[in-house]
Amino acid sequence: MLNYKKHTDKNKNGVDDRLDYITNICAIVLPFTTIDQLHIIYVQKQTAGVSAITWLLYAILTIPLFIYSLKRKDMPMIILNGLWIAIDLAVWVGVLIY
Repeated sequence: MLNYKKHTDKNKNGVDDRLDYITNICAIVLPFTTIDQLHIIYVQKQTAGVSAITWLLYAILTIPLFIYSLKRKDMPMIILNGLWIAIDLAVWVGVLIY
């Protein structure tokens, strides 16, 4: 038999707390995968091939997800969606400027 010990389920929702930990890390790190795009736009001042309407729509369509996560008090989703809105808008503004 495998000697597997289930880790604590502090939230009592049937989810292993390690998954909560991983989700929290991903919620913070994932939006920053777009840092390279921001660098290209703001530092190199290159916007060729970047669609302003696409990034604006990303931001607008993330707002309901952000509101939903606020209502659910789901902190990883609040962080994730809040960061996505900020980054999407930063890309959109950069495309408009340059």
